[in-house]
Amino acid sequence: TKRMRQTAHEVAKEARRPYPLIFCDMVWCGFKYQAGYLDYSLFHFWDLNAAQRASVLTRGKNNAYVRALNDKAHWDDFDVKPTFLRLFAPYADRKWLDLTEATAQDLQNFGEELGSFLVKPRDGTHGDGVEIVKAAEVSDWSALYDSLTEKGQTLCEEVIVQHPEMSRLWPGSVNTIRLVTILGEDNTVHTVAAYLRVGNGPRPVDNFNSGGMVVPIEEDRGEIIYPALDKSGNLYEKHPMTGVSIKGFKIPLWDEVIKLVCEAGQVVPQVGLVGWDVCVTEKGPLLIEGNEFPGHDIYQLPPHRTNGIGVLPKFKRAIDGE
Repeated sequence: TKRMRQTAHEVAKEARRPYPLIFCDMVWCGFKYQAGYLDYSLFHFWDLNAAQRASVLTRGKNNAYVRALNDKAHWDDFDVKPTFLRLFAPYADRKWLDLTEATAQDLQNFGEELGSFLVKPRDGTHGDGVEIVKAAEVSDWSALYDSLTEKGQTLCEEVIVQHPEMSRLWPGSVNTIRLVTILGEDNTVHTVAAYLRVGNGPRPVDNFNSGGMVVPIEEDRGEIIYPALDKSGNLYEKHPMTGVSIKGFKIPLWDEVIKLVCEAGQVVPQVGLVGWDVCVTEKGPLLIEGNEFPGHDIYQLPPHRTNGIGVLPKFKRAIDGE
């Protein structure tokens, strides 16, 4: 395809290798490792040996795991946010209102009780359509109700106040933890990836695709040992806005975070592979949402790999119950 050829030209320039060689290798990796051309570029496949390439969770392999472990009949348990909030109420622990089942008066009561609240689509992704509404600035609740309904921002949620330590890192957004779990053959939930997402801009979201940064968390102790990375490829040992060190940062209440996702991973056993978004508050961690089709793009990025090894071996061990 045209985009594949264009990507191959860009990679050849970055890798300083002949375009025909890169293009042929890209095609080979597609067949051999189920790596799309974007995988080839994103994970620097040209710089990996055969063993390292085989350890990378590529798009094809990630899709195969989702098909094998997640029953499509239960995807809406995660995709439809009100359904998710009902199912995982003990772990979500916040007030919310579904405007498709509420009136303008309900919205006003909700807003005035909380003072400020988040509005978002009931089935959105990437932080799209997320805004904060301040009750004191609303002059016409019926007009707001109509506007939100028209734009599809029908889920209203209590604003979560993150742990002071997380806020110290970056106060402009709730800095969430992405934890990927697998329900193994031993019926035990295994953690296979952990990442911190940190906001870095005017939007109140931390998403990697919306200007945020990502960095792995050492799962055994909740510590960060790498610099954070943004979508443009910039690395940050300290947060550029707050100056707080990212490298060496320790996630508060880490043992409770792991316990939370391991318990949540048992709630819908028909969905065995989940990407959880977790917020740490002073009272403890809580679930923001769960993703039954977790993307693979933020895991195993070149600056965050040890010896070029990806996360696939951990996925295989978890599925086998090891």
